[in-house]
Amino acid sequence: MRRSSLRIACLFSALSLPLASHAPIHAAEIAPDTMLNAEQSVPWRGVGRVNVAGLNRRGLCSGALIEPDLVLTAAHCIVSSKTGRPYRLKDIHFVAGWHKGKKTGHGRATALAIHPDYLPVPPKTAEDIGRDIALIRLDAPLTEKAANPFPVVQPPLPGEPLTLVNYRRDRQHALTYQPDCPYGTITGAMLIIDCPVIQGASGSPVFREIDGIPHIVAVIVAMNGGRPPKAFAVRADNALPILKPLLPGGS
Repeated sequence: MRRSSLRIACLFSALSLPLASHAPIHAAEIAPDTMLNAEQSVPWRGVGRVNVAGLNRRGLCSGALIEPDLVLTAAHCIVSSKTGRPYRLKDIHFVAGWHKGKKTGHGRATALAIHPDYLPVPPKTAEDIGRDIALIRLDAPLTEKAANPFPVVQPPLPGEPLTLVNYRRDRQHALTYQPDCPYGTITGAMLIIDCPVIQGASGSPVFREIDGIPHIVAVIVAMNGGRPPKAFAVRADNALPILKPLLPGGS
């Protein structure tokens, strides 16, 4: 995989900072690549914006709750590509249920766990991509009414359609829902998904449905510039045993 074929999907642009149901929205009910309205977004409040706001920088990625105070996202969303160091904790925020200027929950980072082999340089190989994953510990758990955590499971066999839910550059203030994304290949910790993504989608969860409940299988970290477009994601189930022990009190 050539470096020129990949682009990191994270967005740096101006930001405005200011009942949970686990039932998913079925593809038959909502068209692909749809911006969700407030009611449609309720089951997905555990998907939020990862905002980085500090001196001379504004950053937006996506992330998802896997525990009431634990957010899964891409490492490059919280690590500076210039310095190679994580951003200051006080500058990293998770905003749940963000929809057109309103939110259901908010937390600030109090600890980070970044894959120990992650390098803040453009990825060259599948192994590089497979290390672009991180956890954010929030300063307080979010209530179930504010945001619902999602369970993490292993990916299905290639061929099963997956669902992407995220905030993207051209739709920063509402979730975009992309069902029926064909999943073609898995290489080590990396999944290749035949579905387009746009900047801002970095860190967003990739879901499979089990018994009517969405489960996270991976995290979007990069995209290619070819045709057809492809998204590259990191397996979540492989990463959590590595990341969780890096957090204070983790195991």
